[in-house]
Amino acid sequence: MFDFNNTNPFTFECEFNKLNNDVGTQANIPLLNNISKISNTKDIACGPDVSCLNMNSFLGYHSITNESQLKDLTSTTFKVFNLLLSFISDSCYSAVSKENRLMIFLIKIKLGISYSAIGVLFNINRTTVSRIFYSVLNSLVSKTKHFIFWPNKKSILDTLPRAFKQNYPNCRCIIDCTEIKTEQPSTVEQRVNMYSRYKNAYTVKTLVAITPSGLISFLSKCYGGRASDTFITNDCGFLSKLEKGDEVLADKGFPGIKVSCENKNSILIMPPFLHNGRFSENEVVETYNLLV
Repeated sequence: MFDFNNTNPFTFECEFNKLNNDVGTQANIPLLNNISKISNTKDIACGPDVSCLNMNSFLGYHSITNESQLKDLTSTTFKVFNLLLSFISDSCYSAVSKENRLMIFLIKIKLGISYSAIGVLFNINRTTVSRIFYSVLNSLVSKTKHFIFWPNKKSILDTLPRAFKQNYPNCRCIIDCTEIKTEQPSTVEQRVNMYSRYKNAYTVKTLVAITPSGLISFLSKCYGGRASDTFITNDCGFLSKLEKGDEVLADKGFPGIKVSCENKNSILIMPPFLHNGRFSENEVVETYNLLV
């Protein structure tokens, strides 16, 4: 910014030499001596000032301040987290609290990030993260097996939802096979057994049964993706739990267990298959009842 309140005159001199045909000029500008600096200003910006950011690092479980944050990282509530925490001992990995060990396990299950990435979050080596994961896994497997049980028939009928009472009053369970993608196995034999044509990937499959009210009542061991739904159902021991008159609801992937169910005096109910390009009126009604 220039200060024009200056009383000093502006001087300009010009000399011309005719002999040498030369011109020289000189100017005296007092105004330049009174230039003042423009004051520094800051532009208005969005977001927090970097100088005001809290630079505290991630402290694992102690960084969780509300249940929403816990769900984002682990998909559990505080109630479920504390229940699982009661199954983990204090004896191993004393340098890492059992709260953080459980968090490491649940973050791996929930987010699927690498051991190295989790190690960065908790400031520990990736091999330590791996050992913690398998340690917690083994503890929870042994302590939570009783969470899945086969309810007696009376309990199921007493809690039968209204939608089942009219069309499927003897429904014992609904079954389906869950398929989970895996990394490529190391051996050729494992690749053959685990490759799923349906998923076009390497997978493991397990049969899951739920009661009409939504309780998981049966979970089979894991099979390679090559195994069919029919083979898994016949092999895993599920059919031995059925009783006379039980109705089992399934999708179209289980036609091969129809005879096995009949041998147990049980009834397999599946959506009808399409014949001659269209469903009959009764088949449409049956399909509708299964879907609703």
